Amino acid sequence: MEFYQIPLFNKILVKDIKKAEKWYRHTLGFQSIFKFRNENNEVIMNHLRLEKYQDIMLIQSVDFKSGNGCFINILVDDIETIAKSISEKYVLQSLEQMPWNAKEMTIVNPNGYQITLTESNISDEDFENLMDSFSKNIKINSSD
Repeated sequence: MEFYQIPLFNKILVKDIKKAEKWYRHTLGFQSIFKFRNENNEVIMNHLRLEKYQDIMLIQSVDFKSGNGCFINILVDDIETIAKSISEKYVLQSLEQMPWNAKEMTIVNPNGYQITLTESNISDEDFENLMDSFSKNIKINSSD
């Protein structure tokens, strides 16, 4: 496993850290790369990773409310296979082709957090060409 400084990640408060880790591992394929334990040897933080720069930190807590104001978005390969493996009870928005060159579906984890899975259907080269074309036609105001 490669170690590096993480430029951005989500900390997710969870009621049952063992159950949350199991859900992220079995449902989405994350791996635990580090567990921080308290003085009683109980896991209170679990660093999970799917791919490079796709890191989350599960934090054990009982005092929180999850809402719908913030989604975790995860870029995945083969979203159709993943969609077939996710229990319907976790699906908020079924797999759908979106107008921004991506297939997406939104699920909810056992703690109520919404996660959008995205698979791009444009190559990196085509994306660069699209963005170059777009930026030539739009004046970008850096003060916005």
